[in-house]
Amino acid sequence: MMHPLEQDSYRPKYPPQGTHVPEVVAKWGKRSQLRWFARFGVQLGGRKDWARWYCASPHHRGLCCMGCEDEAQQGYGVRVDGFCCCRDERVSA
Repeated sequence: MMHPLEQDSYRPKYPPQGTHVPEVVAKWGKRSQLRWFARFGVQLGGRKDWARWYCASPHHRGLCCMGCEDEAQQGYGVRVDGFCCCRDERVSA
C-alpha cells in the first residue's frame, strides 16, 4: 500500500513553509515523520535542529552520522543491516 505522502500527486495538509517544519510533524509517529522528511527533507536546507524529529531512521531522532552515510554509499551499514552505528537507541540499550 502506498501512503499519501509517498504519492507525488498528493497535496499534503502540512507542507514546509520555506525551511520551516510545521510543529504538528513532531506529534506524529516515527513512520509518518520519516515519510514527511523523505518527501520534503531536501527543501529544508542546512538546519541545526534535526534532533527534534525522526528524519532519517526509525531508531533515533536526527540525521544519521557521516559514518553511516559513507557506509550506505558503499552498499552496507544502516541502510542494509538496519542499525545506525552511533545513534541507534537499540545499540546503547
